[in-house]
Amino acid sequence: MAWDHRFRPLDRKRRWAREAGSSPSRLGRVRPLPYPAGMDSPSAPSPRSGTGAGQAPPQGYSVRTERERLLEAMVRLAAAKGYEATTIAEVVERARVPRQTFDELFANKETCFLESYEAVSDVLVAHVSAAYADAAGEPWPERIVAALRALIDLLEAEADIAGMAMVEVTAVGEEARIRYRAALGRFVPFLDEGRGASAETGELPADTARFAIGAAASMIFDEVRSGRGSELQRVLPDLVFAVLMPYLGPEAAREEMLRVAREG
Repeated sequence: MAWDHRFRPLDRKRRWAREAGSSPSRLGRVRPLPYPAGMDSPSAPSPRSGTGAGQAPPQGYSVRTERERLLEAMVRLAAAKGYEATTIAEVVERARVPRQTFDELFANKETCFLESYEAVSDVLVAHVSAAYADAAGEPWPERIVAALRALIDLLEAEADIAGMAMVEVTAVGEEARIRYRAALGRFVPFLDEGRGASAETGELPADTARFAIGAAASMIFDEVRSGRGSELQRVLPDLVFAVLMPYLGPEAAREEMLRVAREG
């Protein structure tokens, strides 16, 4: 996926780039993706795009492990039908894996779901990390815009990932909700860099990044749950404002929001 890096810093923002410095090494520590390569591509199959559980697996399945095939099957089915309505029988049929193998790999359906959610989280963090790194040298606010755009691009292209990562996981149980909160926490380092670019650094609460991420996640959740996951680009300016406002203040954050809205 090609990221849109058309953003050009205003003169007054150059200090953000100088003060923020280079990315801390922790931002590059993305866990290896234990997930099929097709999962982070718009070309990956989906139940709603004509690949039914009884149909032959897509090209490339033969090189994936049985575990990976089961994880992807869980993501696709849970997103299409909901976690509660998805059965193990459907998962193994879609993955073309024996039920005995499923039982050897996972204690139950929830265990499979939780592992597939962790894999989806890895995909999301990898995309955001790559976009943020690609914008190195730009002022911090523009790096955040690039990261948000990358996230929105992926969620729009992969409706199943969006449905599972932002909506379905919140309805599975307490353990899933704990992992959801932990997944959101993986984006904190990107925002913590903004402390070096903010005139209010000493006054920002310790959990400022989590507050901003929670606001953005809530907006995405509402859009995806309402069936507007394919239209997330229209809320990108609002996401930019929600994430940047605690660090830049309402006036500067609004300027960034309007700039992103103009650029489309």
